[in-house]
Amino acid sequence: MKKKIALLLCSTGNEAFAVGNVIIGAKKYLFQNLTREDYDIIFLTDKLEGKDENALKNIFPRIIIKIYKSPFSKEMLNLRELNHFSSFTYARFEAFNLLEQYEKVFYVDTDIVIQKDISEIIDIKTPLAISYFANKMTVSGNFTKENIDLVKGYDLNKVSIIAAVFLINDSLNNYQIMSKWCYDKAEEYKTNDQSILNLLIQEFNIETHDLTESYGAYPTSNIAKESHIIHAIGPAKFWRGTYNKEWEENNKIWIEAGGNTTYEENAKKRKLIDKIVWFIPTFNLRDKVRRYLLKKIGLTGR
Repeated sequence: MKKKIALLLCSTGNEAFAVGNVIIGAKKYLFQNLTREDYDIIFLTDKLEGKDENALKNIFPRIIIKIYKSPFSKEMLNLRELNHFSSFTYARFEAFNLLEQYEKVFYVDTDIVIQKDISEIIDIKTPLAISYFANKMTVSGNFTKENIDLVKGYDLNKVSIIAAVFLINDSLNNYQIMSKWCYDKAEEYKTNDQSILNLLIQEFNIETHDLTESYGAYPTSNIAKESHIIHAIGPAKFWRGTYNKEWEENNKIWIEAGGNTTYEENAKKRKLIDKIVWFIPTFNLRDKVRRYLLKKIGLTGR
């Protein structure tokens, strides 16, 4: 018998603190009315320090931690876009496989904070619940000049979804083949995960429920204070100076649970690399070298 819902989190181990923060929020605002038999939390990662693993288990003893192995070719893993983020951004495609064991799978990026009751999503029956860009950015905006010409047969003028937060139900037809389809198309089109999920909706004619901006408002949004979820997109993370009261309170719990504050060490590394590349005269080359060096030490370009 399937469990009711799984929360899926995907991240490199050096950002376990962010994973812990999301879990603390989910315990308060998503799972508060469920029994332990109803749900699981699944964390896909590469490697995890013992201290962080223990902290995660202190916060949620039943957490399922799995090592994620990317199925991509070496060429794909060297994709220029991956200088902006890690290959773990594609691990969200595993959500479709989890529908074999769960009625629903809720995926969220780890640079979010849940600040309001979101248990209402458990009652959503639509195959896919996801937010669309409030500024009406189109699907084409997810592609680069190099890869957009590879895409044929899709309407790139539709408003784009935001891949940071989504819920899928096992009423989704053909979910058994969707994970592989997403990986294959990402490799074929040499593009990011959000591009592929937009194409997936069209390819399989998926009915969607709009979660609205409230499920991923940026910290600068006019509705940030009232929204269910805040998404600190880009470099303006909660652990890099973007203040959020809920995130700070969760972080105290993480530290009390014994977790590492690796964001402090990472900030020092970023500053050092910024000093190394500052003398490069052109912005584009400086940015390219910076992203390359960050990737070499396991950090994203953002």
